[in-house]
This record gives sequence, C-alpha cells and structure tokens, in this order.
Amino acid sequence: MIVAIDIETRDSRGASFEYFRRDFEIFSLSCAWREKDGEVKQWFSANSKNIKSKLKELAISGIPLVAHNISFELGVISALYPELKLNWYADTMRMAQLRDGGGAEFEVPTFTIDQMIALEMGEVTEKELSKQFFKKFGLSLEACGMRFLEETNHSHKSSAHDWLTKHYGIKSKHGQYLHLLPYDLLKEYNNADTLVTLLLYENCLEFFSAVDFDWKRDNRLYMLRAGLMSKAYREGIKIDRAKLLEYILELEEEIDNMEQQFLDEFEPYLASVRTIRYAKFMEKNPLKTEKGRLKRFRRFMEGDFDDVWKILNIGSSHQLAILFQDVLGMTAKFLTPKGSPSFKTTHLHQWGRGGEILKLRRKRLLVLQQAINTYLGSEHDGRIHCSIKVSGTRTNRVAGGRV
Repeated sequence: MIVAIDIETRDSRGASFEYFRRDFEIFSLSCAWREKDGEVKQWFSANSKNIKSKLKELAISGIPLVAHNISFELGVISALYPELKLNWYADTMRMAQLRDGGGAEFEVPTFTIDQMIALEMGEVTEKELSKQFFKKFGLSLEACGMRFLEETNHSHKSSAHDWLTKHYGIKSKHGQYLHLLPYDLLKEYNNADTLVTLLLYENCLEFFSAVDFDWKRDNRLYMLRAGLMSKAYREGIKIDRAKLLEYILELEEEIDNMEQQFLDEFEPYLASVRTIRYAKFMEKNPLKTEKGRLKRFRRFMEGDFDDVWKILNIGSSHQLAILFQDVLGMTAKFLTPKGSPSFKTTHLHQWGRGGEILKLRRKRLLVLQQAINTYLGSEHDGRIHCSIKVSGTRTNRVAGGRV
C-alpha cells in the first residue's frame, strides 16, 4: 500500500513554508490510500495531537509515502519531529517532470472542440482560453493534474480560493492564507491535494510501465537530494550581520556617488530639462485663468518647486527621455512596446556615457537589494535560509527558490 500525504503549515504570521522557524507548526494533515478492493480512503485532522499520533503511526508501520514536492514534507517532519523516521518513497512532482518536463511539449495553445465552439459563439475569448491552456504548464500539483488526470480532478482548490477571494478579497497567492479557511473548507482543500497526489502517482506509474521506463533509478538519487537540500534549508548559513551591514552602507555610498557623477556630467543641461518638464506639466495640468498660470510660473521661477523640479530623478524613464532626446537630441534605437524610448538595462548602451553610468548604478542597486534581503532574511535566527527547488529546471539543473 502507498499513502499520499500533504500537510498545511503556519507560523505566528500566518500560513508559512519556513520550517526553520521556532514558531512553525503543522495545522492540518491529510492522507489518502487505496484499499485492496480499489476504494480510496482518506484521513484528515486539524488537531495537533492527532496529527503527531498519525505521523508516529506511519513511522512505525513503515508504509511508503508519496507527496508532491516531497522535500517540503520531508523537511517539515525532520524539523518538528526528528525522532520520527518515515518511509519517504516518491515525489509526484519529479515523476511528472520525468514524464514530460513540466509540459515542455506544448508550444502553442490547443483547444478542444467544445472550446472552439464556445469561441465561435462568442461565449469565451481566445485570451481566456489561452489563459486556461497555459495553466497546464509547470510542475505544480494543479498543472500536473490538468495534464494527466480526468477533468473531475481539475481546479480542485477552486472552492477554497473562491472563499478566500469572497471573504478576504485575496485574488492571488491563496496558499499564503490557508490558515484563514473554515474547518470544512480546509478539510476539503487538504483532502483534495492528497487525492490528486495519489491519482497522479498511479497515473504516472501506469505510464512508466507502458513505455518500459525505469523511474526508480532516478528516484533513488532524487530522494537523496531531497533529504540533503531540505536539511540545508533548515540549518541555513550563519551571517555576520555587522559586516553585512557595513557592506550595505558601502554600497549605498557607492550608488550615491554614481548618481552625483551622472548629475555632474549633465549639469549644464539640467536647467533645460527642468524647463521642458515644467512646460509638459503645464500642458497636462492647465489652469483655467491667466492669473493662475502666471502665479504658478512665478512660484516655479522663485524656486518654490525646487524639491520637485530642480533635481533630475535618474530613476525616471520620463525624465531621462527628456534629457537624452529633447535636450541632447539623441535618437533611441530601442523602444518599449508602447513606442517610448527604452531604458531597459540591456538597452542603456544606446545613451552613450550616461547610459553606461546608469547601467553600473542598476547593477549595484541589484547587489544592494540582495544584500538587504539577506540581512533582513537573517533576522529570525542570524542565519540565511536559501531554499533550493529539488525538481530543478527542465534541463535538470538545481534552481534557487525562496530566501
């Protein structure tokens, strides 16, 4: 017998995946298995004592367990109940990846006959159909279920998501708010996950048997990797926060110097930029009377608006366009989809020396952002916990996940 398992977790902030935290806990557990007579049975609890008792029972029995993204379940149990040695057997996420690379064979949307009729009748738009189609891509449980299972098992989380949208206005990333679900909906949600996981396991197993593919060889290496990577995420890496803070301050000073360098280099043109900006502002925000226009212009000339108009904001594509195009007369080789001059990092070279300074500044800003995120991310226990996607990429390389 194989048991599919799925756990929902939280910390003091709400639903959470950060099982290295001291306030982390399991708030619901679901199991699904198929009896010898073919009937699927399920078990669910949102009671911490019952959950631990069930996990202990599974550890003692040694029943093989499957899960979707098994490194998470494995990591959670290792963190909360290290004394329990469960028989982690297979990951349906990896099985789906071995099967079709996460839907890699689909390059363009293909619709069913019913969908095509609905499109012709004007009951649905092509954009809406394409959106539904592309939900099948990837290795999420929902996407894998839509590719391999019957329609009755599609969108199995929709009722919970609809409830969260209706009662809390949550329209995306519903998984971060599962702790808000009422008991009945939480049970339905959790049980739906394990049912789909069990069916997906059986479906992939049947497929591998039909094509004579030995998936177990890969599975042995994969399960070893899942254990190592979940352990690395749980333990983290100690951060010298004093040195990191010192580095952040150095980066900030370096970025300030770059911005000043840019302003010094184009200082002779800043007055012209200021005048054009004011003219465009007046054009978009006209005053009704001549008296009002004169009053605003006088205030502008006297410096009342200096905080807004005097200094060029080099983070503004609009202001940079005025400088390079309107004042310096440069022509953009690269444009945005809307036809405006592009200031995308890979296009900054089109603006000459100024573009090179902006490019270096952006690179340092990215480093600064990463440093700050690392600094803030280590606040909980002085360590940085970098998750790694055990399923990796389509080419089987390991990929970084949350920090």
